[in-house]
Amino acid sequence: MLATFLAMLSVTFGGPGCRSVRPAANPRVADASSLPAPPELDWPARISIPPRGADADGRIPDHPDGIGVERADGSPITMEFVTLHPHGEVWAFGEEDAGVNWIAAIDSGLIGSTRSFIVVTTAPTDDPPSELRVPRRRAIDVIVLTPSTRPPVGTAIVMSSLARQTPPEQALMADLLKAGFTVVTSAPPVNAIDGRTGGRTTLDLADAPEAAGRTFAAEVDLAFAAWADGLDAILDASIIEPGTFPRPVVMIGVSSGAVAAPVVAARLHAKTPIDAAVLIAGGADLDTILLETTLDPEDLRLRRRGARPDAAAAAAFTEAYRAAVRLDDPRLAEWFARRPILLLEGGFDTAIPASARATMDDRLGRPERWWYPTGHYGLFVLLPGEGDAIVRWIRRTLELGPSS
Repeated sequence: MLATFLAMLSVTFGGPGCRSVRPAANPRVADASSLPAPPELDWPARISIPPRGADADGRIPDHPDGIGVERADGSPITMEFVTLHPHGEVWAFGEEDAGVNWIAAIDSGLIGSTRSFIVVTTAPTDDPPSELRVPRRRAIDVIVLTPSTRPPVGTAIVMSSLARQTPPEQALMADLLKAGFTVVTSAPPVNAIDGRTGGRTTLDLADAPEAAGRTFAAEVDLAFAAWADGLDAILDASIIEPGTFPRPVVMIGVSSGAVAAPVVAARLHAKTPIDAAVLIAGGADLDTILLETTLDPEDLRLRRRGARPDAAAAAAFTEAYRAAVRLDDPRLAEWFARRPILLLEGGFDTAIPASARATMDDRLGRPERWWYPTGHYGLFVLLPGEGDAIVRWIRRTLELGPSS
């Protein structure tokens, strides 16, 4: 009996990451171009702000208003204005600074070329309503890496965690480059510091739950839109050489990137349809995650006032959030689920609570899942050892054949 049990464990939890595997419940369409358009969403408005001209001394600006980037030693990085895309300002880094702070752990021998950008979006004063104090100017970074050894066989869009391109995430990107994928990686939006908000949204869930719900809805909408619009601008821009982003396209979302993946895929669908997705340590319903996570407000780039909300305040917050939010839409997950999806879940994750993980799983139609007996950070620790298996899943799913 014991021998049989141990044999079952070796099958169920075998492999470098000690994972259990659940096959997908239903077949998915592998060619996203054949999928219907995503649900219509009420995207937040954008205003176009051309970069300021030369100052009185004739100096040309070397960074967008309110946004700066530094090297590891604290010295400022000079940027060059590229274009005013309908979604926002596109700025490029100089060649010597491309990716310097974010991809240092990737073997340079795997990289054929590197281009680095930031895309800055600005919301008007009346959308969301002016009484909601949320930062309206936000930027995302986008790094485009091409493989060194072959023409790209496909494109991997890697949406990073709030910790930004951690070493485990870079290890996965290295495996993707080794397999011949162009890698487009981006971290969650960074807010410009302004006099009204100081660059942070403030919430008081206990004493003002309705206002907190509406404010958090605006925060989520602006953050999702900035991320989606920024990636769409770079994938759409003529500054990238033709052939850099070949299909098929796989989206890889890590933690916050997994939460935002359906929204971003909906924005990209018209020009860059996503053929498959790998979602790592993700969940659904940002209000649930905020109320139940063990992460602190600083981890989430928020300010919180007051005590923890009681049950009545939590219910009022949730009701106000769900009535106001525009992009955290359950219909998106059902649309997103029509393509092959792989979930990597830490079974004891408390940063993304179990209820949010279960909701995501249900809305995605119970896709293939690799379950690990670990927490949120433990899943990051395991990720480098799982890179080869993830790449094999991608190649098999997209019918690219084995790696050469």
